[in-house]
Amino acid sequence: MRALFRIAQTLAVGAAVFTTASAVPAHAGPLPALPGAPPIEPPSATCFEFPYFGPKGHADFDFGRDVVRLLDERGVRVEGIAPIQAKPGNKGVYMPIGWKRDHIDPCNGVYYPGGFALNDVKSGHTAAIHDIYLRPDGAHAQVVIDGQPQGEQLVATYRLAEFAPYVPTPRPLEGGIGPRHWPFYTSAYLSRTVRRLTGIPLNEGDYLANLDAVVQYVP
Repeated sequence: MRALFRIAQTLAVGAAVFTTASAVPAHAGPLPALPGAPPIEPPSATCFEFPYFGPKGHADFDFGRDVVRLLDERGVRVEGIAPIQAKPGNKGVYMPIGWKRDHIDPCNGVYYPGGFALNDVKSGHTAAIHDIYLRPDGAHAQVVIDGQPQGEQLVATYRLAEFAPYVPTPRPLEGGIGPRHWPFYTSAYLSRTVRRLTGIPLNEGDYLANLDAVVQYVP
């Protein structure tokens, strides 16, 4: 019981950090530097790496049936960017999670390294997202199109009410805790980009994928 109480406390703190992530500025801006020298970032007392909820775990990010069908019809291949791995048949991606890999900070959100790419073999275009942050308004990531960085973009959205109550769902058979149902939706940016590169009619607000995540506390 004491262990369960400790887990619940950790989840509560993490959820509070997650909910306020976008409201706290990282810093006031770079300090002036000498001519020719790089800017000096001021120290921050508010942004720090907070350990993830548990030492290990995994998440399945499974695309919706319509998304898989559209990818298959176009001939787009989903490819993983380590440590995230693509599932066979464009079904989605698999990502290892836990404090050995990920972290939370109060300024940027919940961080996941790696990502995945959409390789449109027909046109030769590729679009990759990596270094993903989950914030209250959705999933933000660095985007690279045809080798050209596009900066951070909002690539998917979700509704807090649809998953927040289920974050502490017990998963006794898997030795951990986490939501089975966390729906993600297509962002305006993702819709525009996919249409421009591939012609696939993925509309803003369309169901994109479900995240099924479990964080483990026992071997």
